[in-house]
Amino acid sequence: MNVNLLGNGTVQARELPAYIYKSLKAPLRWNRELNEEIIDKGIVKKEKVYHPMWTVKMLVIADRKPFPPRKKPNMAFVDAVSGYRGLFPNVPFVTQGEVSTSKVKEASITKQELLGKYVTDIQKKQINRNYVLKKPRYEIREAEIVYLPLWKVEVETSFFTKTFIINGNTGESEDLLMNLWNSNEWRL
Repeated sequence: MNVNLLGNGTVQARELPAYIYKSLKAPLRWNRELNEEIIDKGIVKKEKVYHPMWTVKMLVIADRKPFPPRKKPNMAFVDAVSGYRGLFPNVPFVTQGEVSTSKVKEASITKQELLGKYVTDIQKKQINRNYVLKKPRYEIREAEIVYLPLWKVEVETSFFTKTFIINGNTGESEDLLMNLWNSNEWRL
């Protein structure tokens, strides 16, 4: 299956113990007996999965009579499973990639729901608050689904047993994202 990947997925499988160790809570890291080698030996299962995210390119047009309108490009994202949403601080790197269909999670938010509810919510709650008087107009240029590479790692050691979700681009823990998948907190 040929898909658009968010980022370039630079985190390799051999680097996972270091990222897992970094994501542990401080009391566990203080234990001198626990190190990356023990975490590496405790890895039971690791797999790379691809999580669906909607990206929306839009143009924010603020009218300023008698001057010409100010046009500012913006890019929003919506997690296609949990509905978590926001604005990208900068335009992310998107590449084409060939992945196995069994590794790709299915999106539960359709494009119609995205454009009808979620993008409107981002515009009202995140962009409009920057404009005090007259609110801007919007032109949606493109809405596409991209896939975020994530490592799903199950670790069993004498210190802890846990499933970790590690971002395949940055190596950061995605525990918040994993918790949101099971809740309807961000769904509209």
